[in-house]
Amino acid sequence: MKRYKANQWGRPDVPSRHYPIVRTSGWFVVSSGFTPLDRERPAFQSGDEWKIKLKQPRKLRPLSRGQTGFTLLELLVVIVLVGVIVVLAVPSTRDALTGDSLKKASRQFVGMERKLRGDAVRDQIDYILCIDLPNSAYWVVTSDMTPEKQDEIKKNPKHLPADVVVADIVDESNKKKFDGEARIVFRKSNICSPAVIHLSYEEDNMTIVINPFLGVTDVYDKYVDVSINDAGTSRFM
Repeated sequence: MKRYKANQWGRPDVPSRHYPIVRTSGWFVVSSGFTPLDRERPAFQSGDEWKIKLKQPRKLRPLSRGQTGFTLLELLVVIVLVGVIVVLAVPSTRDALTGDSLKKASRQFVGMERKLRGDAVRDQIDYILCIDLPNSAYWVVTSDMTPEKQDEIKKNPKHLPADVVVADIVDESNKKKFDGEARIVFRKSNICSPAVIHLSYEEDNMTIVINPFLGVTDVYDKYVDVSINDAGTSRFM
């Protein structure tokens, strides 16, 4: 077995393989693998055999032939198209939001009509839907409640969606009420007071027709004048 004499760093002076380092455009390229450099090499750093200093950063290449950006005309066309889409979309969005508020309010009345009609038959007690027109609020009482209990419930009413108002209500006497309080009675015999409720939101309107025997029969997305005749059914005026 061949023995080697230790060098000045205290390691055996074993012949090592060195690979040529080629410098191209400011870069050191190791042609094959990486081993400790010889002290005579220019890339050798004092006290450190493992570092190679790369001086120049990588440069961005310019666009080659055939690769072009957007022209000013193309950008202007895109801007015009976006503007047209925005102009067309804003009214539709406003109408959708308005419709949602009115539809939500109408669903509240339709749901209450069905619930109170069923509760009156089940409990064999008359339920009364009270509507405060100026404040667009409502509450429910029963015929067996004391006046004190009814007043207590009236102090905590429920409200329609924001900015939705009750424009007027046509009661069973075929008269429109624009102010005050209106009442719709749901009797235990499964019959309710006929009524026509007009809801309003800014410039949009909705009409809800309540039939005494069939419940809510019609919902219109506009203001419709409906007359209630002596038999309790409704017809257009």
